[in-house]
Amino acid sequence: MEKKQKSRISCAKICTIAGTVIVLGLTLYCMIHHLGLTDSLDFGAGAYYYADIPEFTRYVNGDVYQSETPMWVLIALFLAWGAVMYRLWAWMEKKTDRKISRRR
Repeated sequence: MEKKQKSRISCAKICTIAGTVIVLGLTLYCMIHHLGLTDSLDFGAGAYYYADIPEFTRYVNGDVYQSETPMWVLIALFLAWGAVMYRLWAWMEKKTDRKISRRR
């Protein structure tokens, strides 16, 4: 029984390492090719603080952004994603706390 558990753990570690390498690779690719940037809004690190962007409402105006998906669906998906990530984070914290308490 222990061998099966060890192989699952090693498989999970391999998947985690592979996933991390893939995410870092894609991140570097996006950074190298400047994907997702708007040249007219190059404020350096301040570009991520929306209060610093002049006429920010122009970029989030519903008249400018046209999509077949209603805005409330997009907002609901964003909030659901946040909730899922929070639950995942809480679960990971609980797991690491258990491992730490077992070592003591």
